[in-house]
Amino acid sequence: MPIFNTPITTDDNSLPKILNQPLPVVLYLYDSRQAPNRALDTAITTAAKEQAGQVLVARVDTATNPQTRQQYGNLTMPAVVTLLKQGSDRTMKSQAANINPADFQAHVSFLLGKGPVPTKPVSTPPKPAAASNGVHAAPQVVTDATFEREVLGSKEPVLVDFWAAWCGPCRAIAPAVEKAAQTYAGRARVVKVNVDENPALAQRFQVMSIPTLMVFKNGQVVKRQVGANPAIIPSLIEDALR
Repeated sequence: MPIFNTPITTDDNSLPKILNQPLPVVLYLYDSRQAPNRALDTAITTAAKEQAGQVLVARVDTATNPQTRQQYGNLTMPAVVTLLKQGSDRTMKSQAANINPADFQAHVSFLLGKGPVPTKPVSTPPKPAAASNGVHAAPQVVTDATFEREVLGSKEPVLVDFWAAWCGPCRAIAPAVEKAAQTYAGRARVVKVNVDENPALAQRFQVMSIPTLMVFKNGQVVKRQVGANPAIIPSLIEDALR
């Protein structure tokens, strides 16, 4: 196996391959909708470089890879999970949520047998507020492969948030998008499309600037809003429900 001296960015589909290789794995889980943490990014890059050949440092953006987040207990982001290969199994050695650079370094040291068990407690995010109809919901990640089924084929109106991880205004409206998913659960759907990962969709619907919000009803675009204006989100959905 080649030696990696930088963090490997992976996803729900590719993570099993990472976990199948023999080296211990330090898994950094983050949410790209949150403000960047430069100090933590530096600590992760440094660990990958200094421990190259001894551990494999991998990164997963849980905003677009919810399966991985669920797999490790829906930890509050940013989080760290360390895993050790034992025979044919991969055993979790430690995990922590809402971490800082020192926490990350402590878990790397523990995994390598160079430090004590990290004591920072694991925490999970609070449960979202119930929607008015008692249904809990979160924005669904949609891709080129699932757009036809999940959006164009939906019986309910669908609010589509076209966004990207590097986009500050996209992160700014993310809480409003998530709130809309909860508020309108059971009446309308809210989904997210990462334009960097799904360029065909961005081109198809002429998304030239992000964030761009579109409302689809019966497979057709009925509303379009460009720019970070969270206050308009409820009216976009309400109009489609009439």
